[in-house]
Amino acid sequence: MYCYRRLFILGPLALFLLLTLSFRQPLAAEERLLVFGRVHDDPVTAIKNRQAFVDYIAKKLAPLGITGGRILVVDKLGQLAGAIREGKVDLFHDSVVPTMVLSKWSGSIPILRQWKYGEAEYHSVILVKKDSGINSLSDLKGKVIAFDEPHSTSAHVLPRMLLAEKKLRLVEAASAVGTKPDVVGFTHNLDGEAPNLLLTARVDAAATSYREFKQLRPEIQDTLKVIARSKSVPRLLISVRKDLDPRIAKVLKEILLRMEKDPEGLAVLKKQQMTTRIDEVPAGSMEQLRDIERFVFSTLGKQVDSW
Repeated sequence: MYCYRRLFILGPLALFLLLTLSFRQPLAAEERLLVFGRVHDDPVTAIKNRQAFVDYIAKKLAPLGITGGRILVVDKLGQLAGAIREGKVDLFHDSVVPTMVLSKWSGSIPILRQWKYGEAEYHSVILVKKDSGINSLSDLKGKVIAFDEPHSTSAHVLPRMLLAEKKLRLVEAASAVGTKPDVVGFTHNLDGEAPNLLLTARVDAAATSYREFKQLRPEIQDTLKVIARSKSVPRLLISVRKDLDPRIAKVLKEILLRMEKDPEGLAVLKKQQMTTRIDEVPAGSMEQLRDIERFVFSTLGKQVDSW
């Protein structure tokens, strides 16, 4: 009985002390993370390359209740679109084509331009060998052109728009060797692989960005020629979900625009593929971007769903 009596006496006392201590502890603030979305096949690399960027922005947004930053990595654009619609992702950045696809699917809004590799804009080129006898896009009939991945802005969609402007019909080639004489055959390849296929004579032409072309060794460049160039588009776009708190969206934009003027911010930017600044999307560019969006969905159809 003695043991039970002690437990009975100490029970209320212990409960009183526990309640007293708990009320003295400050209530934990509700966590409100800024979430950055990223499509990538390597989550570890994706997070490592973007975390400092997201942490910097989150720290600057602390006065508005943001407690930290997180990166959500997914495999497909469709998954990212779903996360944006559900409010699980606040912002992301990507090249023009993925950005406009996500805008169509999720309602996300491009708000700023990011100068990737120090470039505000970039354009595509279609390359052939100098001794190929191909001098214009029309000469590609009966030939095969290599594109990179289907969602590539510079190595697929922009060059494909050039071919469409010339009313050239494209058919996916069963192999990279030859096609019907009245169409242009094409193949899709891994990122950056198209020029290599041209150099090793496995295709007749290759689509790539002008920057990638100029990074080839001079002696290799000398064996190639450009037969078409696309219009320039923003190098990278930063977008936010359409229902992001307007106060956060406003301050977020101000933070991003000032990053280059802050030594810490500039250092963080340079880790983002040598970004040198973030600025406003040029006036008139949005209509061009909408034209690209319309081309993608009208020309590529259900193929886009697999992105």
